[in-house]
Amino acid sequence: MKTFALLVMILAITGCGGGAGGDSATPTNNSANTVPDSTDADSQPDNNTVQPDNGNSDDGSGSQDSIGVAPIVDVKTPGSIVRKGTTIVIDSVITGDSSTLTYEWTQVSGPPATLVNSDTPSLTVILPDTSSPNQDDLIFALTVTNTEGLSTYTEATIESINAMSELQAAALLHQGTLGPTYTEIQAATGKSEEEWIDEQFALQTTYHMPFLENYPNKEQPSHINRIDAWWKASLSAPDQLRQRVAFALSEIFVVSDANSALRGEPEGMTHYYDMLLKNAFGNFRTLLESVTLSPAMGVYLSHLGNEKADLEKNIRPDENYAREVMQLFTIGLDELNLDGTKKLDNNGNAIPTYTQTEIGGFAKVFTGWTFAYSARWNRPSKNYTFPMQPFAQYHSEQEKHLLNDEIIPAGTGAEASMQLALDNLFLHANVGPFISKQLIQRLVKSNPTPAYVERIATVFNDNGEGVRGDLAAVVKAILLDDEARKYSSVFEHSGKIKEPLLTKLHFWRTLNAASQVNRYYTWNLHTTYGQGPLLSPSVFNFFRPDHKPSELLNENLVAPELQIATDSNMISTTNSHYSDLIWRMAERKNSLNPNTIYLYGETQINLLSNEGLQALLDYFNVVYYAGSMSDTTRNALVDLDSYFINRSAADRVSQLLYMVSLSPDFNYQN
Repeated sequence: MKTFALLVMILAITGCGGGAGGDSATPTNNSANTVPDSTDADSQPDNNTVQPDNGNSDDGSGSQDSIGVAPIVDVKTPGSIVRKGTTIVIDSVITGDSSTLTYEWTQVSGPPATLVNSDTPSLTVILPDTSSPNQDDLIFALTVTNTEGLSTYTEATIESINAMSELQAAALLHQGTLGPTYTEIQAATGKSEEEWIDEQFALQTTYHMPFLENYPNKEQPSHINRIDAWWKASLSAPDQLRQRVAFALSEIFVVSDANSALRGEPEGMTHYYDMLLKNAFGNFRTLLESVTLSPAMGVYLSHLGNEKADLEKNIRPDENYAREVMQLFTIGLDELNLDGTKKLDNNGNAIPTYTQTEIGGFAKVFTGWTFAYSARWNRPSKNYTFPMQPFAQYHSEQEKHLLNDEIIPAGTGAEASMQLALDNLFLHANVGPFISKQLIQRLVKSNPTPAYVERIATVFNDNGEGVRGDLAAVVKAILLDDEARKYSSVFEHSGKIKEPLLTKLHFWRTLNAASQVNRYYTWNLHTTYGQGPLLSPSVFNFFRPDHKPSELLNENLVAPELQIATDSNMISTTNSHYSDLIWRMAERKNSLNPNTIYLYGETQINLLSNEGLQALLDYFNVVYYAGSMSDTTRNALVDLDSYFINRSAADRVSQLLYMVSLSPDFNYQN
């Protein structure tokens, strides 16, 4: 009995030999098991027990030789989060054993790291740079053995995240901003991609409405004041990822005041853009409802004031929004697989997503809605800042046929019909791949692989917590995907043509564009650049996501942005860059016109003057090329500068920036 009691006491002590007793600030995962030293673990009756020496068992006289106790091991890691590619030290602390000990460190799981001094109490680990921007979990094991052959096994878990290099940060910010500044790139350098994205998610929304001002001595704003507000917010907003995603959404859920009834409604248009900003990281279902009930959208696609059928008055429900909400905003024309490819019938033909029956059904849903707080149907309030509200007597209560053979019963009111219809659209299997692919195209690349689309559509369908339509999760997945971060083997066709308006905005952000009166009056953007904020020529945007220029007709590739690369637009864009970067470089002027927007190149001018041309080109490579400046482009810039070598530094910088604007590798976001 004494022997048994002693064994129980020993087991109680050794069972806690490797507990998580490390630094309280270090959430290590240290589990320790005490085992006898043996090359054949299966020969032992229990790997978690200490076996006494059989030659020294109790002889019945009541005396017993001392039985050894395995070392008590505590492992301390340098912190809960460490950076990939760095060198760390994992220490061990031994208590309860003063004998000579042997140490054996091994790696149990995770990307292979380099272990240094693996037979000492302190392990040096050189963490790998891995093939993913996501977090890596690495587990290291320590076995400590004393002279009596008793061992303690302990594990420590290390969470490693990326520390972006300057060029990696630049590449991410080219995708996730409206054109990064050098300051923004430097602020992101050293963080992981996920850290930067999460920080952007947490920032307060920069809305455009506070920037909407009147002309001096005018009672209300006009169209140009809306454009002015867009510039001010886009140039200064710290929540650049939200601004970039909202800009992308504005090219999917298109509303335009180019030659439309909305031209005289700058407040309504600005409010619509702010609605996209508000919902950019929200749920797609909420976004879809906000778009549908927006008075700006209601006017643009004519379902505001849409009446139920009255054959005697020759009134039929307007089908405009009913058609476009399916074709452009949710499901597209053809049934899709999860990877965005078309489903085919037995004859190899695409399968339409809807017919005239569904168009008619949704048209009935969108009847009876007008401006909020209208006293009468035929005398609406024209309030563009509140969602539309229904007038029951103008809503069709007939049976409404929706997608997937769902039917809204006759007698269902306007609000209930709206909710059922939007749920029907939201839950359609096409929405995930249809929207995910377009967001990939707007942010990262024109030709994502089907596997990329499927990965993002899977996140759209379920964010990992059972939520469908989580746009924040979708955006994060798009930017962290291996194809976006160039960690995969898919390098071909890895980017997209930059939108002309965004190239202008990028220069304006890096060169602190401003006028002395703080106004950004830019007329005719859509004729100069082929596009402008909420200035599309039609609901089909400035370009279609499946556009193929003639050069790609025989290729399985698209280049959406090239749809606006007409001869006229390209000449106008080139001339506009020349005007900005050369004529309106402030440092080249002796005096400034208070109303003119000037660009300020002080940083680049000082860099050229103090550190030379190569340092300036290195700066360009980070800010404007995200590391993709080719040798051909660099040599061309060197040659150009030699032509202007006797001119002022401001002149030289202006000419170099203009050539940057023309270079192919600047105009292609890789």
